[in-house]
Amino acid sequence: MLGERELVRLIEANSYPARLVDSGVVWVELEIVDPGSKAVTRQRLSKSAFADLILDWRERRAETGAGQLTSALRTIGIAA
Repeated sequence: MLGERELVRLIEANSYPARLVDSGVVWVELEIVDPGSKAVTRQRLSKSAFADLILDWRERRAETGAGQLTSALRTIGIAA
């Protein structure tokens, strides 16, 4: 289960432009900054949707040549 500390580590390890506002057992609330316009939006997502969001972000960054990102999930011991 993803706790607050693990959520913050995933955001930071993947340089995702967001800040954790709050989290519950099955949801997270984020303030997400649009890199282009610098507009901030607040979203509440399930933890599953959050994980998908981070994985998609990592994939897009890798495709654009942003360099190899470390596996944040392995770093915090969630995936083998």
